[in-house]
Amino acid sequence: MNSVAASARPLYAEFLARVIEIEAVQCYRGAVTDNHTAQFFDSGRLPGVFGDFQWSLDAPEGFPWGPLAPATDENPAPVSLPMQHAWDAAVVAFAEFIAEFINGKLIGSGVPPAMGLRCEIDPAEWARTGLILDVRNGDLIEVRDGKRTVRWSAIVVRAAIQAKKLGRIDWDAEWNEDVARRSKGQLPNKKDYIGELETRIIERYGVKTVDGGDLRRFKAALYRGEPIRPRKR
Repeated sequence: MNSVAASARPLYAEFLARVIEIEAVQCYRGAVTDNHTAQFFDSGRLPGVFGDFQWSLDAPEGFPWGPLAPATDENPAPVSLPMQHAWDAAVVAFAEFIAEFINGKLIGSGVPPAMGLRCEIDPAEWARTGLILDVRNGDLIEVRDGKRTVRWSAIVVRAAIQAKKLGRIDWDAEWNEDVARRSKGQLPNKKDYIGELETRIIERYGVKTVDGGDLRRFKAALYRGEPIRPRKR
């Protein structure tokens, strides 16, 4: 596949929506006063003087700090507890993000340097060891014996709509997508939302109709700012 699907988004945008802009991370933002952390909450830059945008797929929880430690003479200013909580939440979300590629729920496509043509990335690629994801540039990098090799570049992401799931609406996926849009102020006018949501669901899941009550409950909770998707009683 040499073309980018119309529904694909840059990996960086998907990463921010799923890992950094989530409430579980941003709720600590106001309490964090540590140096060199502002860009973490804005853009996903790893905290620290020399922080970058390269997240380890093997053990992100061990970088950049590891477990929170008390102050010592050698380290008089440890990471604050709010910052550690924000980091821990991001680590969990990042692991879930990568798991979506491994289990095939998300499909990435990129350009292997040796080929120069865009193609889909096999889910097994994401399960390899020694990988680093440059989230800002969309590069998947392998580290072996101190040498870094870019395996895929300019990665874009789309959701996988599997044939076996057609006809069954994944309301949780729709909710997570639109909560992310809400956090960035990207939701449409209230009057237009139900029509947009219904059209999107019909196209994605191959259903002929969508229950109006489900649509209205979904919209009401979303625009009230509720964090959890409403269920039928």
